[in-house]
Amino acid sequence: MMSVESLMRRVSGVVVVAGLGVALAGCGGQAGSVASGEPDASTKLANLLAFNSTKAPPNPNAAVRDRVDCPVVQIQPGHSAVRVGGEGATGVRYQISIGDVARDCERQGNQVVVRVGVETRTVLGTAGSPGTYTAPLRVSLRKISGEQTLSSKTYRVGGAVGSAGNAINTLIAEPMAAPFTTSHADEDYEIVLALGEGGGEDREPRRRRR
Repeated sequence: MMSVESLMRRVSGVVVVAGLGVALAGCGGQAGSVASGEPDASTKLANLLAFNSTKAPPNPNAAVRDRVDCPVVQIQPGHSAVRVGGEGATGVRYQISIGDVARDCERQGNQVVVRVGVETRTVLGTAGSPGTYTAPLRVSLRKISGEQTLSSKTYRVGGAVGSAGNAINTLIAEPMAAPFTTSHADEDYEIVLALGEGGGEDREPRRRRR
């Protein structure tokens, strides 16, 4: 069963979208990853994106930037989570799902540069055991008009899961650039996430969060 709860807030100019939870019945990265089980994961994700550190520097808002409304984040239908194992709850080995997402946008000359941070959650199922589990995550920047993909890259997300049965890892994707038109970049572009094999830009994504 899948439940969705959206919560958008700003941490030092970075927009954090929290709360895509995927329930796993029967269950009790890459560069830029943080240790599992750390508190305030959403704040750490935003700090990693803005300052390349889990802790914000003193007076982080000292430098004033032109405000740019970041593109909306969308999840491609059927690609919010990867579940491995049998159909029933007792046969599930593990599941990797998309958790909090943070995005930061900045105008650099005649371009808008978009940076995206994605938290993934790995949970062991009844048939699972500690180990390292990963899945492909495609991060794309797309022009809304004409649905033209401007930038796209696939990363391996997930990581080691210990005896606790769950882990949280964070990916900071490479910056993506698009032509700057207005400060309302959310009206021109959109960010598309697709977790699992077969995730791409050729299918219509469903708007899941802002």
